[in-house]
Amino acid sequence: MARYQEIALSLEQEISQAYHAGQYLPAEQRLAERYQVNRHTLRRAIDELVGKGWLLRQQGKGVMVLSKPVRYPLHAGAKFTDNLLNIGAAPTSQLLNLCRIHASERISEALQIPVASQVVQLKTLRFIDDTPVSLVFHHFKLGEHEIALGSYQEGSVHQFLKQHCHITLKRQHTVIGAQLPSANDSACLQVPSNTPLLRLQSINVDQQHQPFEFSVSHIRAELVELSLEHPL
Repeated sequence: MARYQEIALSLEQEISQAYHAGQYLPAEQRLAERYQVNRHTLRRAIDELVGKGWLLRQQGKGVMVLSKPVRYPLHAGAKFTDNLLNIGAAPTSQLLNLCRIHASERISEALQIPVASQVVQLKTLRFIDDTPVSLVFHHFKLGEHEIALGSYQEGSVHQFLKQHCHITLKRQHTVIGAQLPSANDSACLQVPSNTPLLRLQSINVDQQHQPFEFSVSHIRAELVELSLEHPL
């Protein structure tokens, strides 16, 4: 077994016995001295545990111990904020950008509109306990709700639409895949470029069961696990 793998196993055991979620490991230099290796070897060991979801690198802060991945139920009425509040987490959503774009083939198919027609794109960054978890691209048909969305800043987008526009959305269809992060994903989610992300593409319908939103979520796979329900 390579030396960095031995260190990873030792750290994993130590973390499980002596650390709680939210605590930070000692500085890399101190750990390297403890294990009598160079910092490159120590970083490879930490990278092993980052990949397993045990640790999180936070720029300017150090390496934080994580809790087990958050289980996220995926059903017609699933709401990011409500689901996480129910398990005691502290979820938040932050506006990154609001603009109009031309619909791609995938967006046009999902929203049942012509290719290249304009849609509203709302880009948000979601956090759990101040840790960035998912980058979401919401795509909406044009309508009066666009004016209301201009005042959105943070929190649940669906709750905002319900409160300000009387629009209630439900998930109709979701496709789950995986991808490597883009440069923008890496910067927003604070992950290396070789860390796989979950990709969720969801169609949400309004009260008339018409496609209203097509969302694409890039999710840190080590922090979230999806729970699918299969009603009998």
